Amino acid sequence: MCDLSELFDICDMSSPLPPADIVVAADVMYEPTTGAATAKRVVEALCRGSRVIVGDSPGRAGRPAFLKELRKHPGLESVDFVNTSGSKCIGERHELICGKESTSVRRDEHDDNGSLDIAVLDLLPQHV
Repeated sequence: MCDLSELFDICDMSSPLPPADIVVAADVMYEPTTGAATAKRVVEALCRGSRVIVGDSPGRAGRPAFLKELRKHPGLESVDFVNTSGSKCIGERHELICGKESTSVRRDEHDDNGSLDIAVLDLLPQHV
């Protein structure tokens, strides 16, 4: 198994996704534009044979646009996220990802509210 990761502008449709067996998109549904672009990339990945896992926090502004775009494609009309619970990160994170008022970061290991609601979508190539 080759473990490679790469930064990629998900909204720049002029470049194809890099090859991968599994594509993971997490914490990208901040804006409707990004949500719709992510859906297009999900379809691109599925059509080329990749498994796709998308993780998102409930209530993000881009999720409705993501689902609307994704459900336009045959085989994906009824897909939806599965809500579950995860754990908040401990430690410092870049302010671009996590502003000072973020509720997704535990300030220390004594933070009694360490759980975080998350939603996961796991798609296999046979969905399309």
